[in-house]
Amino acid sequence: MLNDTIVSISSGYGISAISVIRVSGNLVNEIIKKIFKKTLKERYAHYLKLFNSEGKVIDDVIAIYYKAPKSYTGEDMLEIFSHGGIIIPKMIVKEIIKIGARQAEPGEFTKRAFLNGKLDLIQSRTINEIINAKNEFAIFPLRERIEGKLSKKIENLKEHLLDLLKEIEARIDFEEDVPEISKEEVFERINNILKIFEDLINNSASIEKISEGINVVIIGKANVGKSSIFNKLLGYERAIVSDIPGTTRDYISEYININGILFRIIDTAGIREAIDLIEKIGIERSLNLSKFSDIVVFVLSAENIEEFEMDLLNKVPKDKLILVVNKCEISRPLIENYNPIYVSVKENIGFEELKSALYKKAISEISADYYFSRSEFELLQYAYDRIKETLNLKDEPLDILSHQIRLAANSISKLLGIEDLPEEILNRVFKDFCIGK
Repeated sequence: MLNDTIVSISSGYGISAISVIRVSGNLVNEIIKKIFKKTLKERYAHYLKLFNSEGKVIDDVIAIYYKAPKSYTGEDMLEIFSHGGIIIPKMIVKEIIKIGARQAEPGEFTKRAFLNGKLDLIQSRTINEIINAKNEFAIFPLRERIEGKLSKKIENLKEHLLDLLKEIEARIDFEEDVPEISKEEVFERINNILKIFEDLINNSASIEKISEGINVVIIGKANVGKSSIFNKLLGYERAIVSDIPGTTRDYISEYININGILFRIIDTAGIREAIDLIEKIGIERSLNLSKFSDIVVFVLSAENIEEFEMDLLNKVPKDKLILVVNKCEISRPLIENYNPIYVSVKENIGFEELKSALYKKAISEISADYYFSRSEFELLQYAYDRIKETLNLKDEPLDILSHQIRLAANSISKLLGIEDLPEEILNRVFKDFCIGK
């Protein structure tokens, strides 16, 4: 446990009916005696008067005492539920600081939970993801991470790596005393480890996609109605719409929520032969955005479909494509090898079908057994690559294999936060948390 005691308003600053003040550390019992004039029964809601250092009552509160290690942080903890507002919670924090506590830094309660072994690094990161979640779909997968579904799988993988590493290194260091381990057995176990890796990699999705939103880029020829479709999806006039080609000269984006899933919809400059440098840059950005988006809504106009449009369309990967034909009140042209959604901005036709297609595409994109942040997946991929490389080392001595397996095990330990992490790295993990969490 750490040597000092921290305090913070956990419910956020501002006007509210109730405020929550958290205290954690070795001075909790002393603080309880001084502000309540009594000791508290563990894990019991007490209705009490809270006194300042002069013996005056600041507020009537509910207080709960958690004795270490059975608390969120693993330390002695106190939670105080006071009346809300700006003044009373600040007065309570001020009194607690007088006794010897200090103001907690952002994320410090969760950081202490991690350092005291109450949460691993995956679970710790997930706390912040839940707090900052922007859509309903994210909550249940994130809950599974907090409950340890991913951590248990990663822990199992780490144990397989360490068991194999232990046996190989024992054979290297104590050749005369340890039974020989055959290369056949080593590579049979490596293949089993690779299967665990591949299950994780092939059945995973990005946390950022479910928490930050699915990127949807709308592209197509100039003046096919991209901005009008963008506005229809939003439900209001966000993009300027005109009959003049090149009206949208750079991309604009907004968020929408469809059945609990967050989408970032991006309207782009129309693709055509640009007439000036600024428009040319906008078109290049449009094409680049389509490469890195999760879903591409490619818009054609029923009035006129040109050959260069079809060339561009055929370059879009079908697993991320939704083809839309606008102005279907004029005609519904068949597009060979494609099953387009026909819409009409003028007649307000087809937009529920488009939203449904976006939702179905997103579900296929983000439904997974495991969810990783980008940095977590990089560590997993690095470890997988090191083990995969051993398949090319079958004729090499055991110490070469041992080095690769150790690199993989170290990367997995970093993922869980088991390896000693520099203070600078820990501070980066927790700095984006709200104060009091």
